[in-house]
Amino acid sequence: MGVIIRQSLKNSIVTYFGVIIGTINVLYLYNAFLSTDQMGLYSAITSFSIVFASFTQLGIPLIAARFFNRFNDVQKQHNGFFVFLMIAPLFGCFIFSLIYLLGNDLFRWIYEDGSPLLVQYYYYLLPLTICLVYMMVLESYARVHLRIVVPAIIRELGIKLANSTLAISFALGWISFDQLVLALVLIHFLAVMALLGYLQWLGRLYWKVDFSFVRKPVFKEMWQYGLWMIIGGLSVTLALNIEKFFLAAYQNGMTNTAIFDIASKIALIIAIPRNALASISTPLLNESWQRNDMEHIDEIYKKSALNLLIVGGLLFLGIWCNIDSIFKLIPKAAVYEQGKWVVLYVGLGRVVDMATGLNSEILMGSKYYRYDLAFYIFQTIMLIIANAILIPLYGFNGAALAMLVALTMYNSIKFWFIYSKFGLQPFTANTPKVIALLIVTYGISRLIPVSNASLWLTLVGIAAKSIVIVGVFVGGVLWLRISEDANQTVEALWGKAKSFLNH
Repeated sequence: MGVIIRQSLKNSIVTYFGVIIGTINVLYLYNAFLSTDQMGLYSAITSFSIVFASFTQLGIPLIAARFFNRFNDVQKQHNGFFVFLMIAPLFGCFIFSLIYLLGNDLFRWIYEDGSPLLVQYYYYLLPLTICLVYMMVLESYARVHLRIVVPAIIRELGIKLANSTLAISFALGWISFDQLVLALVLIHFLAVMALLGYLQWLGRLYWKVDFSFVRKPVFKEMWQYGLWMIIGGLSVTLALNIEKFFLAAYQNGMTNTAIFDIASKIALIIAIPRNALASISTPLLNESWQRNDMEHIDEIYKKSALNLLIVGGLLFLGIWCNIDSIFKLIPKAAVYEQGKWVVLYVGLGRVVDMATGLNSEILMGSKYYRYDLAFYIFQTIMLIIANAILIPLYGFNGAALAMLVALTMYNSIKFWFIYSKFGLQPFTANTPKVIALLIVTYGISRLIPVSNASLWLTLVGIAAKSIVIVGVFVGGVLWLRISEDANQTVEALWGKAKSFLNH
């Protein structure tokens, strides 16, 4: 467990640094130096490739994670498992390449009017998708050997810092936009080579060819599992990127994609604490399921919902109450502040998701784990329908509203399912108190006048509102003792501070 804990901790640190670099890239570097159309292309080409890769890889990364133990034998070079992992995606890449090349006319028909720039770079998507496929496969192979930090460094730091360098090089006139897009593909190719080099350095590249397992029952399990994971992986990836496919098809598609991308990334900051809490709570939930300890599961469910509502609500208030000032700090503010309502809808969707607690994690640990995937597929279908209806009417605001509607329905169904099957629900008598505090805090923050006449006044305004929001909301949560965890954390920190000062 020591290796797992060390690797997990290092991976978390790398990931958060990657989030910071990625945020700087999107909100400032690329935003400042690229036109809105070019910025939209950067967002679209990345999202399209991720979605394409999610089914092109044929579920191989997840097959590697699930079935590696059945092949794990260093003396026999893992019975040819690595060669299988490298060859199997080639079939997916071949089929995708064939469909993609034959679909040129259809792609052009859909996107030529709204996003001619996307059509111009159509062929760049193919090699980028293949590179992403093999990055996923090689990262998964490293993960089964309990090596996750270096792959995370390559993905989160290497690629993102390279993107920063490309943006600066473009700004200085050292490269053209064509060269920038080409370099984006080459960076991912180099990432694949770096992963192969790392695995070679670890001594984990075994090129033994052995397909005898194809005649064994395990192969049937593998392809059935892989098929299920293709459906699930595609649903998850589509749910995160579907808006880009729709927005690009309408007039000013790349500009609208850029506006939506910038605004949604501001709002998605709200969801970061959920991922951290989920990673900590999932092992505890799984242990509780093994013991059939429903009381402990109920406790985690309620505490996670309450604490996530508190943290998510606080972050949402901090962003939404300062949203006009935040946009003033971003390059091309006059363009991107049109996405103000995107921040509201996406932010509210994330608060709804957090307020309903760790419902997916609870389902995944139970005997009904397949239902979580079914619900995700339902959410994806809802997103497609909602985007098809709302984007033609309201543009990028419609895309954000579709996300809010789909997330609310998705979490409502999971809430109903968990309650009907286990008698569990995430809300307590303190939930309405948090909502009331959020409303009161919002009302008070609105009374604070803010001037955006200069950068200095904008920063002062953000600081003033943030202090009031934290003071009123956090003070209210602590004073009313809404969350035991919050009060215990603050008391522990206060005790450590007093002890430090006394010494």
